[in-house]
Amino acid sequence: MERRHFVRAALTVGASAAAGTALPSAAAAAPSAPLRNIVFSAADPGHYAALASLHVPQVEVSAGMLKVTTPHPMSEAHYIVSHTVVLEDGSFLSRKTFSWHDHPVSEHRLPAGYKGRVSVTSTCNLHDWWLATVSV
Repeated sequence: MERRHFVRAALTVGASAAAGTALPSAAAAAPSAPLRNIVFSAADPGHYAALASLHVPQVEVSAGMLKVTTPHPMSEAHYIVSHTVVLEDGSFLSRKTFSWHDHPVSEHRLPAGYKGRVSVTSTCNLHDWWLATVSV
């Protein structure tokens, strides 16, 4: 299964588990059992609790743009691989990949007039997927 399809499926599972609400509202609480220790968040860092502050993506919204920053040190052995942005309905918006030489900062243009939740993942090569959700 392609990673993109897996992300969409995982986000959909979370949405279903949240009793008909989209995953972003579920992400504010602990993820459903199928996602526990697979997708991490500030609210549920799982077995990586001590590492949450370095891995949870920070999202700023301004004039139809998302700026995503992960406050993670970058080294050849340990770095942020990517940021992925998914809209409330599960639509893939965009992805930015990084090498260990890069700063984990990305910008993503929202669809014109978009209102709703946006899920952002930050992927660490050692510490998996980290999710943050914002409402636009």
